[in-house]
Amino acid sequence: MPEAGTRVAALVGGSYLAAAWACYSVGCGGGGGDHGSTSVDGGVLNSLAAFSDADTPNVSDAGPAGVVCAHYYAAQYSRCGGPVLPASEEARQQARFVQACLNEIALPGSGMTIAAVEACASALDVSACELPDGPPVACNFSGTLPGGAACNEGRQCMSGQCQGTVFLSPEGPLGPTTCGTCAPFAEAGQLCAQGHFTAGCAAGQTCQIGAGMETASMPTYTCVPTIEGDAGTACDEDPSRTCALGLYCAAQTGQCQPLGDAGARCGQGAMPPGNPGGCQAPLSCVGNPGMTSCSLGDGGAFCLEDYDCSPGLGCVSGPCAPSCSASGTCQSVTWAWPGQTCDAYRTRCLVGSCSVESGIGPPLVQYPDGGLVTGTCPTISTDGQPCNSQCDAFAECFSSTGKAGTSGLMGTCTLLDSIVCQ
Repeated sequence: MPEAGTRVAALVGGSYLAAAWACYSVGCGGGGGDHGSTSVDGGVLNSLAAFSDADTPNVSDAGPAGVVCAHYYAAQYSRCGGPVLPASEEARQQARFVQACLNEIALPGSGMTIAAVEACASALDVSACELPDGPPVACNFSGTLPGGAACNEGRQCMSGQCQGTVFLSPEGPLGPTTCGTCAPFAEAGQLCAQGHFTAGCAAGQTCQIGAGMETASMPTYTCVPTIEGDAGTACDEDPSRTCALGLYCAAQTGQCQPLGDAGARCGQGAMPPGNPGGCQAPLSCVGNPGMTSCSLGDGGAFCLEDYDCSPGLGCVSGPCAPSCSASGTCQSVTWAWPGQTCDAYRTRCLVGSCSVESGIGPPLVQYPDGGLVTGTCPTISTDGQPCNSQCDAFAECFSSTGKAGTSGLMGTCTLLDSIVCQ
């Protein structure tokens, strides 16, 4: 059963989407410093002042919680390869993330305490860049609110799930995010899903299908403790088995083994199934299935994802002649501001997603000759404005009244969890 995620880790208004757990659109490069391979028009940088938020504190002024939240940001967005935002925009987005993180810590019943956030960030520091099984166990926060309590986030709830915050249609989320209610809580061994019923398990447990129920018309799921295995322990037997920090589930053996250094074999075995990853950060598991090794590509190197490339470089797919390929090469990245031309590969939006329309659209593709289709960086609605366009980094279209999916429900762009659901 799917687990409730964190919007702080997943909702960013930037342009870069990586397969790693939280790297949605900020650019998961190695820090916020200037890199020769990352450029941006000078006029664009001057325009950043328009997005300054007087209510967003300086990271250094936020006390111990701010320091921990800054570590949480770095563990997600700065430890692996890929595009790197210009230093001023990196600092701006980091400050917004820190404030959203502080908001989550302050939510009623939040299990995202200072100590818990630090434990999660430290766990991410020693994890691979690819997280096929989701974040480390230390990052599965659960709160103290019982089932039925009002909530912004699942991490406020004993169940770890806040239901009813979004209505999903076949085309994607419909309308603004709203307040939700905590899902029921299930202890180890108790029912967590059957038919339309769902409940959340305690932190460190998974909701797993019962033995012999795989072909049942209405299977039952129960809460099962997660087992973190040591090196050599079997890890591919069922979803409740994972590997301890610093290890990964090797596809070739089905056992936990240490993350690899440069040149080590990794990732998928010659035959499926196989897990991606298996390398010490910032290295990535690069290559075609059965031929993968731990590396980090310089300009012109083979890549499948942005984090296969050295900090400051992005993975540009193609060419498409005679047919499109999922692979690409590591190339320099240029940044564009709202209204400027972009292609989602070589030229990316500082904030928002490059699209052929003003809103978020499907990934841009290439022409048969290998050229990139160009779009336009969207207009960004700042905090407090109606959601007429994409919201700023770490903000969402939110309504504190009404029910998710209600026809005509309007929302405003809101920094994550800055309004507390009652």
